Amino acid sequence: MYLLPCPHCEVPAAVSPARAGDRIACPHCGQEIAVPKLGELRQLPTAEGDETAEKSNARAAEGRANRPTVLFTALGLLAAGLFLAAAFCAVNWATIRIPMTTEAHIEEFHQAYQEVSSAQMIREWEEINRNGVDLPAMYQYRVMELDKWAWLRNAGLFSGAGLLAVIGAVFVGRSGRASGA
Repeated sequence: MYLLPCPHCEVPAAVSPARAGDRIACPHCGQEIAVPKLGELRQLPTAEGDETAEKSNARAAEGRANRPTVLFTALGLLAAGLFLAAAFCAVNWATIRIPMTTEAHIEEFHQAYQEVSSAQMIREWEEINRNGVDLPAMYQYRVMELDKWAWLRNAGLFSGAGLLAVIGAVFVGRSGRASGA
């Protein structure tokens, strides 16, 4: 309980932290008192005396001392999760087999055009001029190639983020050890 002085009669009223931000009646004059928010309320003297305030300050200091350990653990777990995600992406990248490359596809066209008659080439040229060369969808090997490189990019991003988490954990661990000593 905190001692809140009444603004009307200056007699302190005992207020629990649960009433923070609320209004209470003064036990002496009966006037309404606005209870400050919890942060301001904790600045006031306590009804139990200085011994309780010292205990709460000690508990708060102990909680601050445990923060680096919690943050270190959280960053370590985050790093482990990110490295697992990077490994998953790398395995997917390694297992995708692309049946053909763009260069091989172009080479197939060169060979096919060498075997086609001049009349067939002229008809195909006229059709391209009439309809254009827009493809309704990408070739399947190109889709697979783009997927493969996306898995590699994601593996790199997850690895980089995991490395940053490890660096953060090392930094927090060292600062926690330095403040705890």
